[in-house]
Amino acid sequence: MTDPVLPPSAHSGWPGKGLIAWFVRNPVAANLLMILFLLGGGITAWTLQTEVFPTLQPRNVQVAVIYPGATPGDVEDSITRRIEEAVIGLEGVDRVRSVASEGRGTVTIELQDFADAQVVKDDVETAVSAIADFPPADAEQPQIRVPQPVTTILTFALTGDVDEAALREAGSRIERDMLAADGISTVRLRGVRALEISISVSEGALRQYGLTFSEVANAVRAASVDLSGGEIRTQAGDILLRTNARRETGAEFENIILRSSETGARVRLGDVAEINDGFQEDPLISRFNGQPAVFIDVQTQGSEDLLGVRNTAMAFAEAVALPPGVQMELVVDQSQIFRDRISLLARNAIIGFTLVFLLLVLVLDLRLAFWVSMGVPISFLGGFALFGMAGVTLNFITTFGLIVVLGIVVDDAIVVGENTDRERQKGRSDEEAAIAGVTGVAAPVLVGVLTTMAAFGPLIFSGGTFGEITRPIPIVVISILAISLIEAFLILPSHLAHGGHWSRGPLARIQDRVARLLTAFADGTVSRWARFAARMRWLVAAAGIAILVLVMSLASSGIVRFVFFPAIESEQITADISLPDGAPFTATRNAAEQMIAAAEAIQREYAENGEPVFKSIEATIGGRTSLFGGPGSSSTTTIASNAAQIQIQLTASADRTTSSSELEALWRERTGQLAGVEQLSIISSAGPQDSDIAYELSHPDTESLESAVRELADALAQIDGVSEIEDGLDIGKRQFNFTLTPAGEAAGLTPRDVARQVRQAFFGEEVQRIQRGSDELRVFVRYPENERLGLSDLTDLRIRTADGRSLPLSVAASITESRSYTRIERIDGRRIVEVTADVDEARLTPGEARTQVETAMLPQLVEQYPDLRWTLAGAGREQAEDFASLGRGLLIAIVIMYALLATQLRSYVQPIIILIAIPFGIGGAILGHFILGYPLSFPSIFGMVALSGVVVNASIVLIDRYNLNLAERSMSPVDAIAEAAGRRFRPILVTTLTTALGLLPIIAEQSPQAQFLVPMAVSLGAGLVFASVSILMLLPALVLIIDDLRSAPLKSLAGIAGLIAALGLINVAGLIGLILLAAIGGFIGWRVWRRSQRAPAL
Repeated sequence: MTDPVLPPSAHSGWPGKGLIAWFVRNPVAANLLMILFLLGGGITAWTLQTEVFPTLQPRNVQVAVIYPGATPGDVEDSITRRIEEAVIGLEGVDRVRSVASEGRGTVTIELQDFADAQVVKDDVETAVSAIADFPPADAEQPQIRVPQPVTTILTFALTGDVDEAALREAGSRIERDMLAADGISTVRLRGVRALEISISVSEGALRQYGLTFSEVANAVRAASVDLSGGEIRTQAGDILLRTNARRETGAEFENIILRSSETGARVRLGDVAEINDGFQEDPLISRFNGQPAVFIDVQTQGSEDLLGVRNTAMAFAEAVALPPGVQMELVVDQSQIFRDRISLLARNAIIGFTLVFLLLVLVLDLRLAFWVSMGVPISFLGGFALFGMAGVTLNFITTFGLIVVLGIVVDDAIVVGENTDRERQKGRSDEEAAIAGVTGVAAPVLVGVLTTMAAFGPLIFSGGTFGEITRPIPIVVISILAISLIEAFLILPSHLAHGGHWSRGPLARIQDRVARLLTAFADGTVSRWARFAARMRWLVAAAGIAILVLVMSLASSGIVRFVFFPAIESEQITADISLPDGAPFTATRNAAEQMIAAAEAIQREYAENGEPVFKSIEATIGGRTSLFGGPGSSSTTTIASNAAQIQIQLTASADRTTSSSELEALWRERTGQLAGVEQLSIISSAGPQDSDIAYELSHPDTESLESAVRELADALAQIDGVSEIEDGLDIGKRQFNFTLTPAGEAAGLTPRDVARQVRQAFFGEEVQRIQRGSDELRVFVRYPENERLGLSDLTDLRIRTADGRSLPLSVAASITESRSYTRIERIDGRRIVEVTADVDEARLTPGEARTQVETAMLPQLVEQYPDLRWTLAGAGREQAEDFASLGRGLLIAIVIMYALLATQLRSYVQPIIILIAIPFGIGGAILGHFILGYPLSFPSIFGMVALSGVVVNASIVLIDRYNLNLAERSMSPVDAIAEAAGRRFRPILVTTLTTALGLLPIIAEQSPQAQFLVPMAVSLGAGLVFASVSILMLLPALVLIIDDLRSAPLKSLAGIAGLIAALGLINVAGLIGLILLAAIGGFIGWRVWRRSQRAPAL
């Protein structure tokens, strides 16, 4: 029996009916529109910029001032504090953080969300330039910049049995030549020391020739100049005047005349000093697989195309001519990782699309299944054209957005196609059925797609780093869904109106059998359950809510744990070694070589067993480089004699059975204790590397602050699973302080005289800077190294007075010893100390550890030190910001969805019933994580927010049909909801399964590279399936409860009170309460069923 023909009001009133009918009757227009989407999107996809991760917009402005030889305290007083006072309060500034370290002050101005970094930078420049008497003498001019994130896509190692100068020269030449190649804008040479010309003048030579450091320095400055003298305007033309006596090599400095006499005797610089044209004195050793090396990083920034830059650089590397004895080897190729990830996601997308198509073929005619499936490429390529114009690039995150929308994009086409098929079964012509099929469901389909867009829309404006990384996902989803609406309303009906049926033979028989089974199930089981749920609505509602509470308790009780970011298998292990500030370089070298030896032993052991796990071992002793190549990274190298870094490149994860975390543990074990090492950090997972626990403490009294910090560090050590605790109170180098003695004052000396001459002798006086190629060289005058090694050299230093006499430093000044901090940090004008620690997530989660700290330890410290202030920092602060942003996004999405639903349904209450699907979707996501064994993480929460717009679609089409039955078919509420459930069961089932099947390949993916995305896919897939089942089972009860509220409010309020009491019983008695409630409900349900069975016989 077919459905009666719907009255005209069921579909003829749709405003867009005329346009739909025009496209149905004009297939040429529909095909041209389809070709436009396919060709335009194809061209955009072909030319789309590629990168590993989305480029992040700069969120801070940095002010850096180099102050050579200054202590952290000096830098704080004369540099960072003064800059802070100038920039705090500027518009767009969120907070100001400063770090004063030896010889350098850095102030980072963090921006508010969506503030213009360039505008703030201009304001900062104005404010800093207005500071009086700034910077101090001997300090360099402030460098103000907006840090631009870069991505290192290729790293080459130059190795060879040649000296340091030859390797550096080869690296510099390749760097210059590579930068000259079209398409490459950023190349960086690292693992090398800076060039320097050192003029070493001994104390004996100064006494012999009666010279002072200042005289030598001034003579060098005066003799090495390149100055313009203007021009002469003659009748023959203008002539430029110039004095070019600039010295550019060490040998050229030797002939500088320091002193001459009337007899012609001259004292040259070469007679007095030893001149070394070489490298800075800071020791630095770079190794690659045991050989001396320098490294060349090829980077992208801004709008540069990853694959284009990579191909240009590789072509250059293959053709480059290297000096004898030097080899060039590719160490890291991020583009290969990018291609692997894209191919991984593409493979999963193809599998998902195939599963979706096979499902559609089972339940729909082949022609209908084909054209519904064609909505995927049409919508995708049309979406490419849209989000390409929005500036979205092709990257790892974008590709995942395509997979997220794979199953969702055909939902509207499925509902339209299924309704068209039903209209055709009523006896309509193909064209009439196509028009009626669209207009009959146009309103719920449109609202359903708009609610999905509304759920994803606020995510575009999410703050925080993770929100910015994932921003392409909502842009991609919204663009594709917008095109899918056009395809479902204008292109699909035209194709369905022409061509007849395609299914033949066995396929047709299988489809008929599946259709009969689905119809029987829908008209039988589904409709009967809807009637039962409608009659037993209070009991069903209570049971549904009880199940939801039970599922939610999996997360609240900690059975399903929460970690902010899932552990991701990495293809590299990086170890950072830190010794106390001022530790000798030999100690750093010994510790690094001990770790290198352990790594080489592991490498040999696995290679002998036929499973090589290490591709290369790279070491930098005397410095470290920020090597994390994730989104927003900016590469910097720090030279420090107490630091070392070792990076191991692993073989592809698919080619080894040992994980990176297991190799890290083995490396730690084989290394053993490292003598003198203050901190050892080994990172073996990809993703954010901020400390799990980080708190910023401040107090007006320095001693109280130090005591509080130490107590907090001691308390953290008592938490099982917390390790690598840093209290931030690293005592810096030993420091000698000079105070003038009465003898010094009597000699006419001033503190400035002592400070200046001590600095000249031991640090040196910079007399010139020379540009040699792409390198800037500094020229220093100082004592020879062998006169700067012991304390006796310091006390023997001769301090010159204004009248030319000299006296020992030990006579001119008293010397006291102290220590200063390695670095002094300040935030918004307050000096702070940051306490950090990491957590072993096998024992407890970072959130659990932070809860212990904030509920027990910190309140006790605040009580003990009343003026103590603490602030969450590190990963915890970022997580709080990200969650707050997601919460705002979810709230905005719900408000928009409610407005859309209320407008469509013309009801204030029914939208609430539809939105109840959201908590059930969240419960399903939690249950999915529990079943599959994944912890909840931020990607999971992101997926839940996106899920909120998808889960309501099933409720929309069901409620729309229910309202139609009441208004135009004069059914009773129970009959109306039973018919609606049976009629809409097939489209709800198919749309749910297509979305789940589209995500199934990525959920089942075992590749380590996909583990970051799996929690998001689990939230979407499992949440949608659970919510759809819950909606079919609960919605009939909830709809009738709303009708009860309208007709019998007092009775309904009593029922609601009963629900609340039942929930209270579950909350108090837990599982026992749930069982008791289920038993009572089951008994009542059985009695009602028995009564309904006897009713016909009466």
